[in-house]
Amino acid sequence: MSQMKPPPTPETIHNTVCHPGANGANRAFTLVEMLVSLFCIILLLTAAMPLLTGSLARYQTVTTLHKLVADLQYVQQLAIKTEDTTACYEIFFYPTGQQYVIRHGAKLLRTEKFPYYVCLVSTNFGQSGETQILTFNIQGNPVQAGTITVMNRRSGKIYLVRVAVLSGRVRIEAL
Repeated sequence: MSQMKPPPTPETIHNTVCHPGANGANRAFTLVEMLVSLFCIILLLTAAMPLLTGSLARYQTVTTLHKLVADLQYVQQLAIKTEDTTACYEIFFYPTGQQYVIRHGAKLLRTEKFPYYVCLVSTNFGQSGETQILTFNIQGNPVQAGTITVMNRRSGKIYLVRVAVLSGRVRIEAL
């Protein structure tokens, strides 16, 4: 037969309720243990932060390049399907302002700014001056070929977005 435990005494009940833990030991953390744990967490986060910013810069650069290529192809498609022969579709690049603007004649369609870790270094579409313009004709072909140079500010890696004149093909090259 199984033996029954004796009922707890008032002293045993008091020790269990007021002093939890085995043999009256306290299960709470001390201030020193909390500070050591906090210090370890801060140390790990400090070591991981440069890795996270590098990943963020890489993500912003790749995303910006794909967005730029998509915008170039979008403007090319708009130029093909337009019936307006007097106004053309253009992309104005402003390296000093770190942005590009999509226009149809005098109408502003969209402005895109480059994120912090991505730098629009230069463009060369045949014009002189700060503003470079990529123009698409009614067949969707760029009027002039050129290259858009983009740099990851964190790593210094440079990417070229090349636009072919006859086909309008856009490709990204990493240097």
